[in-house]
Amino acid sequence: MKLQDFDFRIWDKTKEEFLKKEPTLIKLDNERVIAGRISRFYANTADISDMFIGNSNDLEIELWTGLYDKNGKKVYENDIVRVKSPYDFFLAKISTHKEGTFYLESKSGDYIGSLIYLVEDEGYTIEIIGNIYENEGLLK
Repeated sequence: MKLQDFDFRIWDKTKEEFLKKEPTLIKLDNERVIAGRISRFYANTADISDMFIGNSNDLEIELWTGLYDKNGKKVYENDIVRVKSPYDFFLAKISTHKEGTFYLESKSGDYIGSLIYLVEDEGYTIEIIGNIYENEGLLK
């Protein structure tokens, strides 16, 4: 993935919702951040809608995997997906490995396999059915 393709989404833990389209993140100091959608920026002032100002621990930044599901939706970490392998169907969570790669994680938290390898080399298809915040019950 090239930098021009870089994308992320932001979960606001205090409001329990994702910040809306095209979020921007500005770090003020070691603890405080501003997040939201900047519509205008001029002379050190900005018009920010859907704004969050507070502790960075209250936000969860989730990276785009670089992949799309079978319906053309961007797949982000912490999405819950329905996976169709050559052998069966199962549900999994998109997780990030400590080396920075994305992988499929089972309901029990076990490593299933590298997301990019399974989708691009092994012919698995994925469909987003939720995420761990709004649909946590799907993995129980």
